[in-house]
Amino acid sequence: MINQSTIEEIDRVIKETWLKEIPKDYDASHLLKEASLQCSLYFYLRKKLHNLLEENNLRIYPEYHFSKLNYRADIAIVQIDPTLEKSHLRDKVIDVIAIMELKFDGGNSIGTINAIRNDLQKIKNYIQSGKLLCQYYFGVIYEAERVNLNWLDKRSTNNWAKNYVTELNAGGLDGYM
Repeated sequence: MINQSTIEEIDRVIKETWLKEIPKDYDASHLLKEASLQCSLYFYLRKKLHNLLEENNLRIYPEYHFSKLNYRADIAIVQIDPTLEKSHLRDKVIDVIAIMELKFDGGNSIGTINAIRNDLQKIKNYIQSGKLLCQYYFGVIYEAERVNLNWLDKRSTNNWAKNYVTELNAGGLDGYM
């Protein structure tokens, strides 16, 4: 079981990385699509949380598969029990600490909008059907000018997303990224 201060430190580092490192990588043309965004987040989280990860048997996995719901999380932070004598590493996972779903939007296409809505539904299903009570992060980078950067509304944040989902967004708003 992970203590609350460890969870809070992970939360702080995720938010700090989104606000400080991801914009630098974007400005330096390191982020092209969703996969490079995943790689960048993975790199910084692993680097910044190294000691905490080791001390608590935590691991960061991209494309982590949740068989119960048949979903793949873009990034999952999980706790393992290395003493378990299991043949597969996935069977040593004993807790899920955080799940990140990410999108990289190069425009305002209907396909992208539908993919974003599907990811939000996926997070809702993790919480309601999968009973995965961990912290969720929904991050989107928009390369197009937007009127609004948020997807979660009061109906979501007052109900299923309350105390579980942090929305992380970046994009063009009033001429600024």
